[in-house]
Order: sequence, then C-alpha cells, then structure tokens
Amino acid sequence: MMIDRNRFILYHGRSHEEVQACRAYVKTWWQEELAARLEIADQVCENKFIFNLPWDMEQTAEIVAFGEALDWTYMPGKDVEFVYQMNRHRYWICLGQAYAITGMERYVKMFVSQMANWICDNTINTETMQKTWRTIEAGIRAENWIKAMGYMVKSPHITDQVLEAFAESMLLHAQYLAESRKSFSTKSNWGIMESSGLFAIGKMLEECAADQGVKQRGREYARLALERLENQLVTQVMTDGVHWEQSPMYHNEVLRCCLEVLRLAGIYQVEVPAKILTMTKAMAYADRFWQKPDGTQLAGGDSDSTDIRDILTTSALQFKDPVLKSGAYPRLDYESIWDYGQAAALTYEALDAKEPEELLVWQRESGNWYLRSDWGSSADYLHVRCGGLGGGHGHFDKLHLDLVINGEDFLIDPGRYTYVDGEERRRLKSAAAHNTVLVDGQEYTHCLDAWGVSGLHSAVNGSCKRKGSYTYIQCGHTGYVQQGVLVNRRILAIGTKIYIVCDEFRGSGSHRYSQHFHMAPECHVSVSEGQDNTVSVSGNTFEAKMCCLSEHVTMKLEAFPVSRHYNQMEQAESVIFCTKPEAAVSQSDSASAKTESMITVIFCSDQENEQQHMEAYTAERIPVFSSAQGRCLEQCEAEGILLTCQKEQYFIVIAHVEAGADCDYIGAMNHYGLGRVMAAKLLPEEVNQRHMPGEEQGMTILCW
Repeated sequence: MMIDRNRFILYHGRSHEEVQACRAYVKTWWQEELAARLEIADQVCENKFIFNLPWDMEQTAEIVAFGEALDWTYMPGKDVEFVYQMNRHRYWICLGQAYAITGMERYVKMFVSQMANWICDNTINTETMQKTWRTIEAGIRAENWIKAMGYMVKSPHITDQVLEAFAESMLLHAQYLAESRKSFSTKSNWGIMESSGLFAIGKMLEECAADQGVKQRGREYARLALERLENQLVTQVMTDGVHWEQSPMYHNEVLRCCLEVLRLAGIYQVEVPAKILTMTKAMAYADRFWQKPDGTQLAGGDSDSTDIRDILTTSALQFKDPVLKSGAYPRLDYESIWDYGQAAALTYEALDAKEPEELLVWQRESGNWYLRSDWGSSADYLHVRCGGLGGGHGHFDKLHLDLVINGEDFLIDPGRYTYVDGEERRRLKSAAAHNTVLVDGQEYTHCLDAWGVSGLHSAVNGSCKRKGSYTYIQCGHTGYVQQGVLVNRRILAIGTKIYIVCDEFRGSGSHRYSQHFHMAPECHVSVSEGQDNTVSVSGNTFEAKMCCLSEHVTMKLEAFPVSRHYNQMEQAESVIFCTKPEAAVSQSDSASAKTESMITVIFCSDQENEQQHMEAYTAERIPVFSSAQGRCLEQCEAEGILLTCQKEQYFIVIAHVEAGADCDYIGAMNHYGLGRVMAAKLLPEEVNQRHMPGEEQGMTILCW
C-alpha cells in the first residue's frame, strides 16, 4: 500500500477523545453551523448539491439533484462556476464531520463511492483541463480530500484499496500541479491555491507514504510549493497587505490558503520562509482595517458580503495577536476547532483582544482609506477607494465610497452577482454601479467580456490629513483625460456623521457631470418636499439627508440591483445628481481650461435621539472673498458652504486653485487662511457676518 495508515492517522486522524471534544464544542457554541454542515452531508448522500457555505467562492441558491449517476460537468444556467464548485469537493469535509459527529457509516460509504466515481470519470486530458482539472480546482481539491479522509480514515469502509486509490490520485494531483503551472500563476490567486494544495499533498506523501521513492517525491513537491508560494506572495501582496487583485473575496481566499499552509507546517514541524509569515500577517491586518462594523468584508470588486471573523480568528490564533483577535470571534470558530483542536481553543480563549489604535487608516499602495468613529459593532465607518483595477476581478470603482452609520449599511458597493458575460455582469462592474462620478454619462473603462477590459487609467492625487474632528481625504484619476477632463474627489468629514463630497472637473470643452450614490436595500429613500436636489434616507437606526449644492443640477431616483452573494439579487435605490445641459461650458470658453465642481453634503443622525430632526440640518452656499483683492471669488476659483447642524454651525471653504501668492489669502465668515480646504466651527454671533468681507478675525480655522 502506498500510504502507511498509522502514519496518516498520526498526522490527520482524530482520536476518540478529540472527536468527543470537538463534538461537544460545536454543539455548545456553533449549533447553526453544525446544522448547516449536517444538512449538506445529508443532501450529498442523496446526490443533491448546493454551494452556500461562507467561503464557497461562487455560491448557488438552488439545490441541484442528480439521479444515481453524477455528472461532474453539469452546468446549470450556463454558469460554468457550478462545475468548478462541484469539483472542489468541499462537501466531502461535511461528510467527514457528519461521520465524526454521528458515527453513521453512510457518510463514509458515500464519500468512497463519489471519490471512486470521480477518479474513474475524470482522467486528465485537454477537455477536462478546462473544467474538472483546472489547476485551481486541483489545488483546492487536494486540501479538501486530505481533510475529508482524516475524518473517516478509521472507518471500516476505508479499506486498503480505498486508501491506495486516494493516495494514487493525490500523487497524480501533485505531479499535475508541479508540471502544469502556467506563467500567470505567479501573479494570480490561482497560483496561491495551486501551491497550497501542492504543499498539503507533498507533506502528506513525505510523512505518510510507505515507499521511499514516494516519500522523496513528496519532499520535493513540498519544497517546490513553499518556494513558489514565497515568490507568489512577494509578487501579489502590496506593502500595505492588500492582495493586488483588489477584491476582498479573493484576498481572503489567498489568506485562507496561506493560513492552511502555516497550520500544516505546524503539524509537520516545517520551518516556513519568513516572507510567507510576514506577508500572511500583513494580509490579516489589511482584513482587520477594512472589516466593516458588522464583521463582514467589503463587497469591492468581485466580492460577496462575507463575514470574515472566522479568518481573523484563525489569524489571531496563528500569530497570537491581540489586534487580530479584536475583529475575530471570542472563541474558535466552527472550522478552526476541527482543524486545531481543544488545546488550541484554550490557548485562543486566553489570548487578550486589543482594538487597533488607528481610527484613520490609509493603505497607500492599494489606494484605500478608512475612517471610523470607533471599533465597535455600532460604529460609523467610511471607506474610500481609488487604486488600481486589479485584473479581471476588479470593478470600475475609482473614487468609490462606502458609508456605514451606527453599524448599518448606508452607501454600498452593489457587488458582483455573476461571472456569466452579459448585461448583469457588465452593469455591476461599471462605474455607474459605484458611488463615484461620470463625465458625459460615459464609462472611463469598458468591458470587453466578463473578464477583459479596455482603457486602463491611473489613480492620482491620493492624500489624507486629520485635525481634531476634521478629516480630509483626496483622490483622483485620469480616466477622462482623453475627453479633456481630469477628475478629483475631495471629502471633508466633520466627525463621522457629516461629509462634504466635492468632485472637481478640471478641463476644457462642454461636458455634463454626474454623481452616483447607491443605498443599501434596507434604506428608505424619499424626496424632501420643498427642497431641490435633496433626498432623505432612513435606516433602522439612523436618518440622513443628502443635499447637492451645485447649481443647474437635476436629481433622479432609480432602482438598482444589489448582490450580496453570488447568484443572489435584490433591489435597492440609487440617487443620481447630474448637471443640466445649460450648465455646460459654452463653446466660446472651450479653449480655456477651468474647474467645475459638484458638491454634495451628507448629514447623518441617530434615529433614536428624539431631539435630532433632519429639518434642523441644512447646507447653503456662502460667498468666498479674497482679502488682498477685495472681491468675491467665482465658483471656479473657490466655494463656500455654511452647515447648520441643529445648534452648531460650520463653514467650509474649498479652493479650486493652488495657494501660491498673497492674493490666495481667502476666506469666508470673516475668517481667512491659506489652504485648499478650510473649515471652522462658528460662534453664534459670527453667523451674521457671512455676507461681507468685514474685519479679519485671524487664523481661527483649520487649513489643508
């Protein structure tokens, strides 16, 4: 026999005591998760399949039932992702856990039957390499097979013949992964998943094979896997810890693979290259920073709204890190208790949790900003995104922002829904599907198909600053330069419930500009009576008002699709502010470049506070003066805003030209300074002085 059963049990099997401890643990703390796995196991025993576990990359919403014969290439709805999910065999782990919990042999019998069927029906050839034998599936499948066998290896139905067939197929998988690597694997999440699977097989063969020749091959496969993984991580992970493909979903799939390699390295007592450890921890920290107050990842790029507390739990355990634990579960999650055991559970529970100190985080290389009120589950949270596309999984989301108030989604990314090329795929990837701007209603990047794009453009002007309760974030991109327009977004936050979103359009010619805002499905959106270009938004715990202050602007409400999970769709409302044709630059002015802008103010308040009424929140334009020139500046030079928030008032000055001369000493409300953005909280007696230059009050304002 190729595999030494006792050695395999030593590394991957579970003692009776370990099984009893895990069983008690999940029945006490993870009853819903246990019920879900048992349900999947029972369905699989009837040849019924649904892929709805949290980290099934492309989930399905409906059960697919086969007869007695399985079709490993069955493709419902023309979506080949079902084929890929079917051939990753994650559900065999559910069979194994069901066997460990219940002791019922029918789960093992189905595993043996399906494995034999798969091996018989899926030889490697040109056709299967496109579906059942894609290298990414081979890598994922390898880990799942080894884990599943670990649960069931002591069953009388795991005969020597079954174990040998398993080992021979794993050896074939390893050979295939070692020899079929494509060049793009170095820069793709595929490569990480291939390397992770190759490492799992390699170490299993090295330590558990009965034949010395097979042991040697396993040793070489494991060495090769670590070498590849190190190179892939150095290539793919940016200095801020974000995976270059810019999709939280695939960032976390990569992170999960790295954590599995570290887990196996611990079991086999393998020294892992330092760069793998460093990069894995950096990715976990990136997760913690972008984690939303409800524990989920952002839905940016091709991502679902998946809870990442389990990944942070594993990361915190692996690195014994209190900051990572602050975003994790207070105890080991369902999968981790099975993977690490009762002793690890005690170690983890003894680990302190410590919230990060930073409330403003800028991930410079990937182009992400995060602002929070605190690190609690009811926090306010702003995310701004302006980075690279990130390949086929990227969306056209430069300048996009997400906003959470009181822990509740307000402004969101509508998600991905499908990988099948067509209207839905292209619409959800578009800039119009994100909380950003369009010029002349045109996309700045275009889909060629489900994965390909034309028109790549650079992010520019990224920066952020904070002074007291004021936070300033700036970013821009070159997507409309060919149309003669450079776009720049400037966001000023006052605390975490007031936001001024100023979009600048620097260029020549006649253009129309639009701002797009997509609400969460739970939000109720209505037009404010008697207020032009103002909408009221209410959630379960907050009320908000959005006011577009720009002149000659129309407002449109429309239904828009939102997909929080693959293959699932719901409807929500979006708001579009768009400049009118008469606001466009005249042809006579088209030769000279100038700056136009759109400014939207977002007020948010706690719904439960009866003293707070959105009618008491207003925004209006005020003149901006040049002290040296003694004149009121034009809107293309600078704009002033007066905010009334119940009994508090603020004024904001946004200059559209760089400060570089005495004449740039400008201001409003008799407060002057040098800066592109200025803000101050007013005293009640200062409000009446807003319409004339008057006597300077000195530098009592904040400037950037």
